[in-house]
Amino acid sequence: MHHLPQQRVTSSFSVRSLRPGAIATGHLLTVDHFHMSQPTFPPHPHAGFSAVTWMAPWSEGAFRNRDSHGDSSLIEPGALHWTLAGSGMLHEEIPVRPGQVCEGLQMFVKLPEVDELCEPRAFHVEPGDVPRIESAASSIRVLAGEMQGVRSRIPTQAGTTLLHVESSGRLALDVPAGVEAFALVLRGRGHIAGVEVESGAALALNANQHVELSGADLCALVAWSEPMTARPEFDGPFCMVRRERLAQARADYRSGAMGRLKASDVVWSR
Repeated sequence: MHHLPQQRVTSSFSVRSLRPGAIATGHLLTVDHFHMSQPTFPPHPHAGFSAVTWMAPWSEGAFRNRDSHGDSSLIEPGALHWTLAGSGMLHEEIPVRPGQVCEGLQMFVKLPEVDELCEPRAFHVEPGDVPRIESAASSIRVLAGEMQGVRSRIPTQAGTTLLHVESSGRLALDVPAGVEAFALVLRGRGHIAGVEVESGAALALNANQHVELSGADLCALVAWSEPMTARPEFDGPFCMVRRERLAQARADYRSGAMGRLKASDVVWSR
């Protein structure tokens, strides 16, 4: 098990960050549990992966997402926004009301090499449209993938399953074979796979395993995906398997082929 420290990046932005070097995370390149109360990141490009924002249901504030393909979506508490960057696009996500704390997860999900240059597009799921599995002692929101016959509205990428789990008792999940799986505790404390955990804890889960979660107020991200068959490379905000594709992404960004996006008229956090 790993405990992720809270890092204060600016006076209005702090984050707990999970990276593949700590535990195996399959196609999830990054998982950031963020608190943000002021605009922090001006318009910026991505290519080769999906940038995913899940706003915590208990978040005080909401984000406005804008991208260079014309999307403008309000990411309210409990909403999911999935920017499939593919061959490249720009986006901006900022708090709707500066000063209100927005809490949630930002995740980068690597596209398989065959899909790296797919047509960019955005998917948005409103809070009431996120599929849920309810029981007397637990609630599972299926953000991506499938669980117990309940399927996400997001097209499957590399077998990625993302579950937002809230438990007030005992809950059992079956992790499929052939995946890399992990859990990240967002709130509360309890036990996952027999390990005592609390907020900020991250631990690997075994594939083909029956995993038990328990706690009076435990809230966690449980995720898995196929292992990556080829090691990708980052070049700033771009991530590809082949270097020539990285060079093309840089060129496309400079030329405006990814589109243009003017920054919002706000005061940016420093």
